[in-house]
Amino acid sequence: MTPDQPNPRQATLQPAADLREGEEFAELTRALQAALTSRQPRAAFADELRAQLSGESKGVTSRLRGFLPSLQFAAVLALSAGFLLLMLRRLTGSDNGSDLAEDALPSSA
Repeated sequence: MTPDQPNPRQATLQPAADLREGEEFAELTRALQAALTSRQPRAAFADELRAQLSGESKGVTSRLRGFLPSLQFAAVLALSAGFLLLMLRRLTGSDNGSDLAEDALPSSA
């Protein structure tokens, strides 16, 4: 036998080991394919991801659309009440807030 020729015994053993390893990988691939099912992402998630990747900023109104209608109503009501209180303070002339600060302090009678 010359050094250039492969050993016949090794040549026949090598493909059997490769075949066994290939069968193990094929079995693993079949198991993963059976266990993992493809799913489509929710439309809201896809839209939010697209906006983040493109650098678009979401405004207040688009953020409110994602909430339940009852939460949307509560948020609009809270914003309206806050705006109304600010406008009443301006109209009554107490825009410095000193009367609120005095009410918050305990009285020393």
